[in-house]
Amino acid sequence: MTELEGQLTAALKRLSAQCVRERRRQSEQVEALRRRVERLSEENDTLRKQVERLSEQVTRLTEYYGASTAVKPRGRCI
Repeated sequence: MTELEGQLTAALKRLSAQCVRERRRQSEQVEALRRRVERLSEENDTLRKQVERLSEQVTRLTEYYGASTAVKPRGRCI
């Protein structure tokens, strides 16, 4: 093997190792993003349910106060 072939072989080995490291790093990043998306999705579901409950409470309160003002006494009879 000539010196040039040896240098080329060494360079290809380094490049191959770098490629493996980069793929591993990208795979780890993708997995971290997948976990984050999953966690955010769960948080979104929790928040959506809380908003729905609050909306129902506001509706009930609005109905209650609307009904209570409709039957509000106008004054005292003496």
